[in-house]
Amino acid sequence: MKKQDYLILLSLFILTLISVTGKCSMDFSEFTTRGFEGKGPLEFNSPEDVVITRDGQILVADQNNNRIQVFDAKGDFARFLPAKVTEATIRFSPPANENNSERKAREREENRLNKLQNSFREPLGIALDNIGNLYVSMMKDDIILIIDFKSGNVVGSIGKSGKQPGELYYPMDIDISSAGHIAVSEFRNKRVQILDVNGNCLKELRYQEQDAKNNISSIAPRGVHWTNDNRLIVTYPTYNQVVCWEPYEGAVIWRYGGIKGSNDGEMNNPSFICNGVDGSILVSDTLNHRITEISRTGKFNAHYGKRGSAPGRIYVPRGIALTTDENLVIADQGNNRLHFFRPGQATLTLREAKQFALKDDWTNAITRISKVLYLQPNNEQARDLMVNALYYFGNEAFDKGDYIKAEENYRRVLKYRPEDSSIKEKLDAVFWASNQETIAIAVLVVVGIIVGLFCLWIGKVLVLRLLNKKD
Repeated sequence: MKKQDYLILLSLFILTLISVTGKCSMDFSEFTTRGFEGKGPLEFNSPEDVVITRDGQILVADQNNNRIQVFDAKGDFARFLPAKVTEATIRFSPPANENNSERKAREREENRLNKLQNSFREPLGIALDNIGNLYVSMMKDDIILIIDFKSGNVVGSIGKSGKQPGELYYPMDIDISSAGHIAVSEFRNKRVQILDVNGNCLKELRYQEQDAKNNISSIAPRGVHWTNDNRLIVTYPTYNQVVCWEPYEGAVIWRYGGIKGSNDGEMNNPSFICNGVDGSILVSDTLNHRITEISRTGKFNAHYGKRGSAPGRIYVPRGIALTTDENLVIADQGNNRLHFFRPGQATLTLREAKQFALKDDWTNAITRISKVLYLQPNNEQARDLMVNALYYFGNEAFDKGDYIKAEENYRRVLKYRPEDSSIKEKLDAVFWASNQETIAIAVLVVVGIIVGLFCLWIGKVLVLRLLNKKD
């Protein structure tokens, strides 16, 4: 096989390895906790939703403390939202040539928003739009508040109590799509509404199932999450199910769960949702006290976390968010704290090794693969990569005529893949290539001996004939 063809196949193998192992590619082997129960900064009372800003700030709906806490990327406290209303609080600057009726309307709106800001209570779902506004679902007030994230002031609201389109009844979670459409789950209206920025209803989604009495009834939703391809993921805790919608058509694409339990494919009161890696979905499987990873097609991938109060264990997880460097932030509600789970050193090093391998930089790749195998000797991905690295260096040495080094690399493959059927062929090739000169000399010697013997025989025959003629 030509070296170029080999490198193409090797690159395809690496891509396949990354895609196939992506099913369980996440790793949360390292962790830290921040906070505890209380009313001060970095103290919580029933934390709910979690979102992360583009610059890495972490926002937590601290529900029973009637506030939102903002932290930096390390989990250090920054401030509370909303800001306190003071005499200096001005949301809307008076326009030039404002007439009396316009001034009164502006003042009425300022007073209304001041009251909402002062009476801010029990935030549950939170979501950020693309222009720096924070949307907050106020479950007890049947309203969504809009907070200017920079100033911390309430600058608007959406909805009012009711059952009609655009009205709200016990709003739970919210999320905002890339197009600016707001998905809000209503527990008591048993529906998900998709609203525009003005609060107009664009679509209602009602999920129905057959109950124990064989009646078809709507199921109350809890968590909502827009995917990158504008599908809508919704959790239904009373039915222990996660549903993926094509929202504007009102069509169900896939379902996950539907059975209460703790086995693979089962759930117990799922709540909040966030993106995983490679298109996967992470769901707080709240009363199973774990995070469940589901593939983009609704198949089980993995479970993360165990019940408990010790660091590294979670109890009644709610809001979840994944940072750009794959740190998972969990509102550990039962323990009134934040949990930060992050990949271990072996996982991070293995990712570096894969990237170097894809660039055909095996010199840097193999040092990282070796480090992973030192940390995790049985890591299958690392072992497979090591085999390919050894093949690469073995073939390279073979092409350069360094047969001792080639044989050394090929024999090392057997340490990681003892049943590799290709090694015998490789070692045979090394043997014949490395002994070409010796074999050539041996052949020449043998040929020379044969020729010599033949000549002796011819000579003998000629001598005998001459002697016969004399007689």
